Amino acid sequence: MSRNAVYFINYFLLNSSIITLYSKRIIQMKKLFLFALMMHSVSVYAQDADASGGIATVQFSATGINDMENQAFFNYFLQELDNASEDAFQDQAAIGEKVNSLALGSSDCYTTECMKAALDALAANQLIAGSLSFAKNKYRVKLQLLDPSKAEKPKKYSIRYKGEVDGFVTELQILAWEMMGKNPPGSLMGKRKPSTESILENPLFKTGILIGAGAFGVSNYLAKSAGANDSEDAANSQDKNWSGYQQAYDAHMKSADNAKTEALLSLLIGAAALSYAYYDGVFDELFGLSSAQNETLVLEESKSNSAVIEND
Repeated sequence: MSRNAVYFINYFLLNSSIITLYSKRIIQMKKLFLFALMMHSVSVYAQDADASGGIATVQFSATGINDMENQAFFNYFLQELDNASEDAFQDQAAIGEKVNSLALGSSDCYTTECMKAALDALAANQLIAGSLSFAKNKYRVKLQLLDPSKAEKPKKYSIRYKGEVDGFVTELQILAWEMMGKNPPGSLMGKRKPSTESILENPLFKTGILIGAGAFGVSNYLAKSAGANDSEDAANSQDKNWSGYQQAYDAHMKSADNAKTEALLSLLIGAAALSYAYYDGVFDELFGLSSAQNETLVLEESKSNSAVIEND
């Protein structure tokens, strides 16, 4: 099937009107399902590429969506990579067979070591791998591109998007061009729809607030503790033979007690803010880290969302 034919079917499936009792998102996802099945059956995307060399793209590790949805999104992304690159792409079936025996395929290990191991196993020039998640009506993509000819470590790319599925597909297509180091075509940029995620929903905003509160709490604790020590020193330095000694001593000690109370409250606020930030997973957004607890929560939420979609 020619690339033009694939484009036509792609466009038709996304924009045709289908009468159904399902929700708008389910309608759009069914279009993607049909497209994914069609693309899988005709084995597009350079399936005649050499067994080695070229670009190897590993199927997304997905949570919150089912396998058919993941395949559809991956196909859109892979098609646009093919459009943006002059290099050949390795056969997807061969990639799956080789990667499944590695940590990258069995445990979604995206460390530099895992990426290099997969690159070597595939004998590819470049490797693209990563994850796609859907939760709370938001899409999140984290991808890495390892190209040893340019850098020792993988280059990271990401998408956060809240909105209709066709808007997310456009973001995936734009990302494909960016990963290939090229400017997306104007026709693609013209289709772009802004994310409806508010600033309050953005975890980076939450991260800033929580880390700011934590930093303020800790710094204020240190300042108040120092002030308490100064007040105690001032109280103890008073001349006991002075007629106003007791009054001055009591005033300094009261100031010290107040400072200690404020220092303790500041420390509690700072600790609470940083603890919440850790357990809520906001550090993942800042440092790309993940805790076992956060991974479990995300997985449970994703399974719940997937079950709802499949039941519909």
